[in-house]
Amino acid sequence: MAYRYAVTRESYADLSGGVLHSAPGFPALPARLASEMFQRALALTPNPTAQVWDPCCGSGHLLTTLTLLHRDRITSVLGSDVDHAALELARKNLALLSKHGMTARANELQARAERLSKPAYLDAAAAAQRLARRLASGDGSFDYNIAPADVFDPAQLRRALNGRRPNVVVTDIPYGEQTAWHGPDAARGLDGMLNSLEEVLDEGTVIAVTTRARKVRLTGPRRPLAWFRIGTRAVILCRIASRLQHRV
Repeated sequence: MAYRYAVTRESYADLSGGVLHSAPGFPALPARLASEMFQRALALTPNPTAQVWDPCCGSGHLLTTLTLLHRDRITSVLGSDVDHAALELARKNLALLSKHGMTARANELQARAERLSKPAYLDAAAAAQRLARRLASGDGSFDYNIAPADVFDPAQLRRALNGRRPNVVVTDIPYGEQTAWHGPDAARGLDGMLNSLEEVLDEGTVIAVTTRARKVRLTGPRRPLAWFRIGTRAVILCRIASRLQHRV
């Protein structure tokens, strides 16, 4: 299926060239697909802006990428995960969502390039400087938070939300290669995650989920609002129904 929103031939190289923090075992979702997922989800809400939550945030790469691309439409982001090592990496990435944080990253990469004589670090430093200028043109401070939470435990998710009311959830779920579900209820998988999210999210919240598969499979009566596939990735979009309605 063709892209519906991320249709311009924009270069995403600055977001995939070593600026964001990474580590083995923490895969990054392609920036263009992340943008498409977010824009499709936001179009299904009545709001022009989004408070975004990624309950399987891993390194925070997805949230950081989305905010850098759509700062004018994202008012806050929350990342949660059961993996504490992932959350440390996510904190570093979300800290880049300010001019100060991104400029510090550019200086770090510049110093590394000079110390190691590697041109790739120079390229990454230049990309970070361009991203810092983009952030400087925004409207100042930005609300973000990282919290530990098992996505299968509604009580932990409520603590992670801490009163926040996201209207868009975007997440790249584990697919068993570099990443896997963790925790005592890991076998519940996608349906278990959606059950938990339905316990804590407001009616009308839109959830966009992707995984590396031909199709995202749901069991039981739940049906997605829409689904699409691009390359090796499949995406579904769901909406939280009224507690009095039959869940979809």
